[in-house]
Amino acid sequence: MSANQRPRHVGFLLEAGSEAGWQLEAGNLSRVSSMDFQADDLLPAPEIDFAILADGVHASAGKIYVLGGGWDTIFVRQFPARHHTLGLGLRIRVPWTKTDEELTLSVDLVDEDGKSLFGERRPVQNFRVARPSGLPDGSDVGFVRTMTFNGLVFPKPGGFAFRVLIDGDERKRVRFRVLARSPTEQA
Repeated sequence: MSANQRPRHVGFLLEAGSEAGWQLEAGNLSRVSSMDFQADDLLPAPEIDFAILADGVHASAGKIYVLGGGWDTIFVRQFPARHHTLGLGLRIRVPWTKTDEELTLSVDLVDEDGKSLFGERRPVQNFRVARPSGLPDGSDVGFVRTMTFNGLVFPKPGGFAFRVLIDGDERKRVRFRVLARSPTEQA
């Protein structure tokens, strides 16, 4: 199992004098070897505070500027449909223990069957969040990022989602629908 695929532990108890222990994850208790457990599993990971879909997004000076945001449905005339532009705004909360480290943000667009529309071309950005001076030790640090996607092609109607990953782990799924507008609504 690679570092990006290792299970996220909610709790771990090592038995005294043993190389094994117990893991509690999603309400299930299972026996695991200490080889499956890594100390950083207990450290907090970066999280997505919020994500918003919009017609346009821009990040500047720690703020996200949004134009036409908060929707969850795109109406089109026919399929396949090309959507001119779509923005994704994110606020990432980085724990103190992950500041000053290089992190990787990637986004994938999947249909309701889980098939990637980006394939190997999904956007990937490396970033590093510095510890601001004057911030109390142990404080989380907020970080904003925006992405604009031009000319996305939706092959069929249905549900879609942006999968937002940090260091290979999915942290947020931003769902929306693409539907055909009825002929009476197109007039």
